[in-house]
Amino acid sequence: MIDFEVNEIRTFIRLSNPTLDFDSSFTFYYDETNNIKTFYVREDGFNYSFHSNFVLGGVLYEGDKPQLDDIFHGLRLQPNVKEVKLKHIAHGEFQDCLKSTKLDAFLKKIIDAPVYLHYTSLNFLYWSIADIVDSAIVNSKIAQQLGMPFANKLKNDLYFLCKCEIEDVIAIFSHYKYPNLRKEDIIPFINSLSQLFVKYEDDFNFHFGLTSLKQILRESEKKESLPFIMDEKDHVLLENFTHFYLAPLYKFKNSNHIFDNENDIQTAIGEHRLLDNGVEFKNYIFEDSQNDVFIQVSDVLVGLVGKMTSFINTHTHREIREEIGRFNDIQLVNLDNYLDLLNKSDFKNKAFLHNVDSYEEVNKMQLISDIRSK
Repeated sequence: MIDFEVNEIRTFIRLSNPTLDFDSSFTFYYDETNNIKTFYVREDGFNYSFHSNFVLGGVLYEGDKPQLDDIFHGLRLQPNVKEVKLKHIAHGEFQDCLKSTKLDAFLKKIIDAPVYLHYTSLNFLYWSIADIVDSAIVNSKIAQQLGMPFANKLKNDLYFLCKCEIEDVIAIFSHYKYPNLRKEDIIPFINSLSQLFVKYEDDFNFHFGLTSLKQILRESEKKESLPFIMDEKDHVLLENFTHFYLAPLYKFKNSNHIFDNENDIQTAIGEHRLLDNGVEFKNYIFEDSQNDVFIQVSDVLVGLVGKMTSFINTHTHREIREEIGRFNDIQLVNLDNYLDLLNKSDFKNKAFLHNVDSYEEVNKMQLISDIRSK
């Protein structure tokens, strides 16, 4: 059993995000998509597509439990469906899902109900490269003084570079057993990575970020240290998702959290004893999704969010504009429904929607909102 004291981290989170409400009491329901257990790099590529985000989230409410028993009524589902999932309402890629009239009816019911969407969305590639930047900043006093916006700018530009040069990045990661670099590999690793910067350094959008990162990586060369990508496991970029299941429990300590009844998740969370100033608390339970309509609603919503992240990750700004320009009426209606649900939830509490992702991808979501004037 691991004792996990949450008081200090909650204090830090509240101070870092003073306008967000982590202290009110809500009831959260959870499902997930793209839970691949472990993300790692092989010689021939990643073990899973880096275009698909891990998403944990679902539906939530405040106060008394609302009535959702009829949420799926009228959707003309097959009578043998015992547990509703996204595939019963819409299927295919995100833009294909938007063609579903069942999805339209479902989303309108959710928007009208006293419930909200919540999620954490994790971009696998962004997570995998972020420690390069954090390690370099640790070795640079000047970079440390420039704060989080500077660090996030460097991470965004490195993410963009890695996405463009993914085959070379995979080869570098595999060769140096990233993220478990040996001391003698620090300089050649930095040199190999820096070679990828060259043709992008004159691009106005990325010149500052890439040249700044190149400079602070040179400081790491002198110290022969990149602390967050050493003393780890060879090739393992994300060992498990336990942290992402624990995070809402301590962020929203005063709330109740209901998860789908999955053994792996029960075991992972159950290995931790949550403490607040030394006092144990337990604010979560597991339920059978077949018997809980709120978890089934969560499956549909989280599945849709996951498909949206794949759409964003695989389309440029120009391609997004062109794709939406080709949408038919029902696709536009469903896109607006989706944006309305996001806005409703964000307006209630900006802490409900959490993206571990690059500016590059998050800004595409804003682009879509701007296109639809939302």
